[in-house]
Amino acid sequence: MIKIRDARYVGRFPERLPRHPQCAFAGRSNVGKSSLINRLLNRKALVKTSKQPGKTRTVDFFEVDLVGRPPLYLVDLPGYGYARVSREMKNAWEQLLRTYLLGEKDIRLLLLLVDIRRDLKDEEHMILELARASSMKAVLVATKADKVNTAQRRKRLKELSEQCSAPFVLTSAQTGDGMNAVWAEILGALTP
Repeated sequence: MIKIRDARYVGRFPERLPRHPQCAFAGRSNVGKSSLINRLLNRKALVKTSKQPGKTRTVDFFEVDLVGRPPLYLVDLPGYGYARVSREMKNAWEQLLRTYLLGEKDIRLLLLLVDIRRDLKDEEHMILELARASSMKAVLVATKADKVNTAQRRKRLKELSEQCSAPFVLTSAQTGDGMNAVWAEILGALTP
């Protein structure tokens, strides 16, 4: 069981922050990154959420102080895909993601979130390529499991896994399903 002493917003990339291991959350604008981070931290509104896609426009760092473990950062990356913003803004977000993922040396884990109801697109494959180029561990996370029934979950997990030749962790920020599995991936990536 994970015990969190404190969690707080501490800044954005490329501000100078104390060096801690980082776990970055990437995905489309409406995939539920902020909701998942809030659920992992057992907080309702630490990370801002919105019904309108694209509210996260910066690389935001949340320092997490775990009981009996060193501190770490959960990093909320800007979304892509459905946000209603200009082409220039989307290009700037992509460049920001590239700069962060290829240049930041403290990233221990990249969690790539995919809505279980959607197929992987070019953007998801691009993020996986950036992770490979950085020799960074990437874990695929299927979100919004509560939106489909059990038979659909199995079918969609199989289809998604085939699209990228990798397994997925199944989650729901609404019900809390999969949070222990995500924490296990995070803690596993932090262990040398």
